[in-house]
Amino acid sequence: MRKNLWMDHELINGKGVSITEIKTIYQSLLDQDVRIASEIVDSIECNDYVRLSHLLASRSKIQSAIKEVESLHEDVLKVSTKKRISHVISNAAESMGSKGEDVLLNVINSLEKLNQTTHGLVTKSLDISSKAISKGNQLNHKAGKFLVKKTSQGLSMLADAINKKS
Repeated sequence: MRKNLWMDHELINGKGVSITEIKTIYQSLLDQDVRIASEIVDSIECNDYVRLSHLLASRSKIQSAIKEVESLHEDVLKVSTKKRISHVISNAAESMGSKGEDVLLNVINSLEKLNQTTHGLVTKSLDISSKAISKGNQLNHKAGKFLVKKTSQGLSMLADAINKKS
């Protein structure tokens, strides 16, 4: 009877679980934490705040479970906080690295489109400026021709007037 109570007590407190099972469960929790962190980034990029809310709740539960496993089996796991943080950061860096290339390609494509649009606008602007300058030159030429003609007519009339008086 005492033995049965002791076994039940061990199972309730998690001491009846083998070390390999504990390590497997712990690693599974860490992997889920990393996966959820990646999904959180995706949901933020997609502006999916309902999914983000669910993911944050799941992450909170998983992190609580990780802390509980660590506190119960700290001596078996021998996982330092630095090692855990290092693991999470390296996994996040790997997932962000592949996404970073995609983001970089999107930025490059956007900049290329902006460059083409700017080039088109500058070309149109130069065409309009060229036409305006050409029109201005034509008007200037006509105005000069008109002034020369009127001056010539005026001088001719003056010469005629002077010839009549003489």
